[in-house]
Amino acid sequence: MKKMLVILVVLLLAFAVVIPAAAGNGPGGGGKGGGSGTGQGQQGTRGTFAITGTIAAIGTNTVTMNVVRGNKLVQPYLGTELTVTVTSRTRYLYKDGTTTSAIGFADLKVGQPVSVNGRVVNTIWTTSRITVGASLSCLPLP
Repeated sequence: MKKMLVILVVLLLAFAVVIPAAAGNGPGGGGKGGGSGTGQGQQGTRGTFAITGTIAAIGTNTVTMNVVRGNKLVQPYLGTELTVTVTSRTRYLYKDGTTTSAIGFADLKVGQPVSVNGRVVNTIWTTSRITVGASLSCLPLP
């Protein structure tokens, strides 16, 4: 009986030490890289992101934002520009305070306040939704 109890305690201690170590630092277990403001250098980063900011530039399949606020994945990019990729599945919305309506990619303009949601996997920040007219104070301060 004592041997079983000792084995059980040893196994519990081993799991308590090994599992947190295997989890890594942050989503995806890769930790933070040296990020250049465009999502590069974040090897292993993955998860859902939420950003508020203003549009700095619009490319063919990208939107570059001046990042004002964001969730944990976005925190290293506050005050910088971050380029996100849009796809055929990205939804575009316009919010005027009380009404929200669908718009298109062509309706985006440099300088507009936006909120952006999506997923990041390694260095690819892919949007699922861009909302124009976002309140830049909708997320808590870091």
